[in-house]
Amino acid sequence: MLITTTGLLGMLHQLDLTPTAINVLSVMFRNSESGGSLDMKQAEIDEVLGVGQASMSRAMGLLVDRGLVLRSGGGRGHRYSLHPAIAGYTNEGEMKRELSEQQALGNLPPIHVPDYNRKPPKPGSGRLHAVA
Repeated sequence: MLITTTGLLGMLHQLDLTPTAINVLSVMFRNSESGGSLDMKQAEIDEVLGVGQASMSRAMGLLVDRGLVLRSGGGRGHRYSLHPAIAGYTNEGEMKRELSEQQALGNLPPIHVPDYNRKPPKPGSGRLHAVA
């Protein structure tokens, strides 16, 4: 059983992820090794979920854009891993060591939370509808 920094997982609702992206993240977490490395290709994750290549690519792109998933390699040889801050670890000591090491090396990229700076609607701009 792996432990995580649950505070970060609690903010998933703020990341504006699609249901497919959440499912991809779930499959990745279930199949990742301690520290977040994953021995699965995108096509293998799609086999588990059955969402199709286009949906899978959009979901993975969103997870990479948000910084939750790290991508290495190029072309069809992409390798994916979970961000060290959301990965699972076998114990708390391992988690602290890994996060400290990655931070010291500068390998701890930020997790991007969308900024919602929309203005609130003007008073009276919406009409109320009666429901019978």
